[in-house]
Amino acid sequence: MRIVTIRDVAKEAQVSISTVSRVLNGRPDVDETTRQRVMDVVDRLHYVRNANAANLKQRHTDFAAVVLKGRRNLFLTDLAERILAIGRKTGIRFLIEIIDEKADEFDTVRALYRERKLTGVVYLGSNPGGHEKEIEKLEIPCVFATIEAAFLKGEHISSVSVNNFEAGQKAAKRLIGLGHQRIALLGYFAPQSNSTGQRLHGVLECLRRHGIPYDEALYEECDFTLPAGYEAMGRILARRRDFTAVFCISDVIAMGAMKALSDHGLSVPGDVSLIGFDGIEQAAYCTPSLTTLCQPAGEIAEITVELLTASMRGQKGRHVLLPAQFTEGGSVRRL
Repeated sequence: MRIVTIRDVAKEAQVSISTVSRVLNGRPDVDETTRQRVMDVVDRLHYVRNANAANLKQRHTDFAAVVLKGRRNLFLTDLAERILAIGRKTGIRFLIEIIDEKADEFDTVRALYRERKLTGVVYLGSNPGGHEKEIEKLEIPCVFATIEAAFLKGEHISSVSVNNFEAGQKAAKRLIGLGHQRIALLGYFAPQSNSTGQRLHGVLECLRRHGIPYDEALYEECDFTLPAGYEAMGRILARRRDFTAVFCISDVIAMGAMKALSDHGLSVPGDVSLIGFDGIEQAAYCTPSLTTLCQPAGEIAEITVELLTASMRGQKGRHVLLPAQFTEGGSVRRL
C-alpha cells in the first residue's frame, strides 16, 4: 500500500507543505478554515506522521492545551499568560491555541488531541452550551475557566468562575443605592450554559426586587471589543437620553461606551455613571478611572491549574465559584 506523505496532504488541501506542518504542530498562526481543511484531508487520506521526521521531544512530552476563544479579549489574554506562568512553575507543559470568537473550540481540541494526545485542556472564553455530549465523551481532563460548568456531567470536567448572576445584582444594587433607576445595559443575555451572559440577568433580578421596570430600549447587544461598545452606546443615544447610568458586562465595552458618551457631549460621571466588569489593568487609566466588578485573575489562574492537575491525577472534577469585588474608580456618582 502506498504511503501517504505530507506532500500529498498539501496537494490535496491546496496549501503549502509548510502550512500543513504548522497545522500538524498545533501552531496558532493558521487560519481556522485552512486548519480544518487540512485536518479533513489528513483524516480522509489516513495520513500518519513519519516517526523519524517528527520532533522526538514532542512525541515524548505530555502537553496540556490552553484554548483561548477571543483574540481581542484583554481579560482572557491576561488570564492565559498567568496560567502559562503557573504551569511552568508546576511542571505542566502548556501549548496555547488562540482562536476567533466565532470558531469552534471543541473542533480545535479534537484536532489538537489527534496530533498531540493531550493530557488536559483549559478552555478560556468557551461556550459549552449545545456541546454537552461531545464534551462528556471526550474524556480528557478539562477546566472551564471563567465559565460556570457545573451543569455538565463527567468526572473529568471542572470549572472556576465568578458568580456572574450575583455580580450583576451587585452592580445594579450599587447604582440603585446611588439613586439611579434609568440604567442602560450593554452586552448580552444568555442561558446558564454561557454564564457570562448571566450578568445582565442578575441586573434584571435586582431591578425586579426593587420594583423598577426594565426598559428594553435601554439595552444593546454587543461583543467584547472597544468598537462594539462605542457603537452600541451610540445606538442607545440615538434613541434615548433619559438614562443616568450604564452597566457593561466587560471593561472593554465600558471603555468604548465612555468614548461614545464623550463624543455625544455627555460627561462621566457628571451626566452618566458607568460600571464595567473584569478589572483589567487598562480600566485604571481611563479618564475618569473605571468603577468595575473585578474578576480575581490571579486566583482564577491558580485554581485552574490546581483543578487540572488534580483531574490529570485521576481525581474527580470540581466546580468553584468566586465572588466578584468592586474596584472603585471615578466613573460613578450619587444623583
